[in-house]
Amino acid sequence: METAYQKVKVHNELEWCQVTDMTTKERIEKLLLKNRVSYYVKWEKPGLFSRDKFGTCVFCVNQLQKEAAEDAIQSLIEEEKGKVKFINRKLDKTFY
Repeated sequence: METAYQKVKVHNELEWCQVTDMTTKERIEKLLLKNRVSYYVKWEKPGLFSRDKFGTCVFCVNQLQKEAAEDAIQSLIEEEKGKVKFINRKLDKTFY
């Protein structure tokens, strides 16, 4: 028997912030996990002639947890101002 929830497709993720430093990425992940904020990481590869070896890491969070995520990394933002760029745009792709 199918439930009514199986037919509903919800797509309410935001591309929340962008990080280019691996240590900052790891610190953000630890803070989000500690504050129980669900997220996923999307990787954007560097361009052919880019000097950046790491690429860009984009954190995506649910719209309903955006404020909790911002509260979670508030102390980190003050320490590392130039390494975190907030995007806050809706994802244009669906993954289901």
